[in-house]
Amino acid sequence: MATLEERVTRLEKRMDEEARLRAMVDRDLADFGEKLRVQTGLLRALATTQSEHTATLNQHTETLNQHTEILDQHTALFEKVLATLDRHTAMHKEHGVVLATLTLEKHSSTERDEQIIGLLHTLIDREGAR
Repeated sequence: MATLEERVTRLEKRMDEEARLRAMVDRDLADFGEKLRVQTGLLRALATTQSEHTATLNQHTETLNQHTEILDQHTALFEKVLATLDRHTAMHKEHGVVLATLTLEKHSSTERDEQIIGLLHTLIDREGAR
């Protein structure tokens, strides 16, 4: 059997070892707590960044909706301009046909006028010869 002194020495060693282990546990808990604080800070920063990005995305969506509305208005206006251009093109074609007809009639009229003038000259010449 161990003497009292040996038992006390073993107990002291055991208590020293337990104190050392408790100190290690305390350091581990402190490290874990620090890591948890850092991660909590990162999560908060991430949440803030995500909120900022969401706000920016909402602004972009609003701007896109406004631009879509403006584009729709421009498209409607462009369609009206195209319709007007189609009407003007049709009128231009009609006017071209009418102008061609009038030009032909003018040439025909000019030829008839020249024939009439020629006939009048002939009559005048005959009258003068009599």
